[in-house]
Amino acid sequence: AFLAPSPLPLRATARAAAVSRGRMLPVMQEAAVKDRAQDVGEGQASERKAAESLMQQCPETIWGPTVDIEAEQQKLKDAELPEFPTYVHKPADVTDEAAYFAENKDMLLQKLQDHGAVVLKGFSTTGEPEGFESMWKTLGMEACLDPLHSVAGRPVVSGKNAVYEAVNKPSRAKFFVGMHNEMVGKRTVRKAAFVCFKQAEKGGEFLLTDGRRMLRDVETAVLKRWYDSKIRFSSAELPMSFMDSLGPLQSVAEPAVKALTQVAVDMKVDFDVEMFWNRVDGQRVIQAHAPPQPPVILHPDTGLATWFCNVHSHSLVLRDERDGVLPETTGASRLNKSDCLFGDGSAIPLDDLKHIDEVTRKNIVPVLMEKGDVCLIDNYRAMHGRDVFEGTRKHAVTWFK
Repeated sequence: AFLAPSPLPLRATARAAAVSRGRMLPVMQEAAVKDRAQDVGEGQASERKAAESLMQQCPETIWGPTVDIEAEQQKLKDAELPEFPTYVHKPADVTDEAAYFAENKDMLLQKLQDHGAVVLKGFSTTGEPEGFESMWKTLGMEACLDPLHSVAGRPVVSGKNAVYEAVNKPSRAKFFVGMHNEMVGKRTVRKAAFVCFKQAEKGGEFLLTDGRRMLRDVETAVLKRWYDSKIRFSSAELPMSFMDSLGPLQSVAEPAVKALTQVAVDMKVDFDVEMFWNRVDGQRVIQAHAPPQPPVILHPDTGLATWFCNVHSHSLVLRDERDGVLPETTGASRLNKSDCLFGDGSAIPLDDLKHIDEVTRKNIVPVLMEKGDVCLIDNYRAMHGRDVFEGTRKHAVTWFK
């Protein structure tokens, strides 16, 4: 069996180990917070259709060649890294923002390549979907569909303007969005533009982490162990509690149910997943696992080594310790219950997870965005996340090929 290296299912093992350290991880959720219409799919069919008519699929991930991990890390330890992120403030004498973006296109794109993230501050036309779209089109960027578009993983704000929601739903307000690159294994966006249409009344800062600094700061022993072992992500859980009622027929039914689930999922999604049985909090589930991935790659454009791994956002242990008890959520988020393990199915040591969390937090840069502010990111280099918030937050994103 895939999970044989662990005497307990992955989640049970993680929880038991955490309890042994004196932390009781939550297994129950608070009552649901009322989400908005778009969060439960209302009005999304037309917006999704508009997006699909406008944009092509998210491009496939470029994993690149094998990396000499220790040599690449040493290069970074010896180097002076550029500012991250870098800021571009609207000049006081600029009255025509469209002309400014056109005249400074090359400068902005060069800064994005050199620094990995560029924050545009003080611009007003970008505070509405039409002006935001005009900005990135002027920069010559070509929009693509969300990597999870096939499973409606993210609401579409404006299909005709290629704008997606950026995790604003009320039931996720107290959910700290861990640092991650926008990818689903098979598919990865090249660049992204995050925009603020309305700042939350409190909190909700956009968060950035430089993958180059992450690679520099991870302990070499941990880095080598992870790179040699590779990382595998469990991206979804499908409840199968009815299986327990089958009694002795369970063992007969399991292969058929798993096979049917694999066929149904393959018809729905356009990225690679494999199905595995597990038991979570006492309930039978089928988990969808992505193929093993290296945590470090060479950037497809610059050839520079960078950390490219979503453990900080996907780890159950790190997520539970950050968030505690959360309200129930709605939409695709109900099935999006991620976790991570080594490529052979064995559990990642808790000390390793703690170390990655410490290094990530050390390198997080909060960006307080006001209406019209835009953050351009190189998704192969920069990880992003979001802090908890109160009130109404309206941030959005467009992905690029």
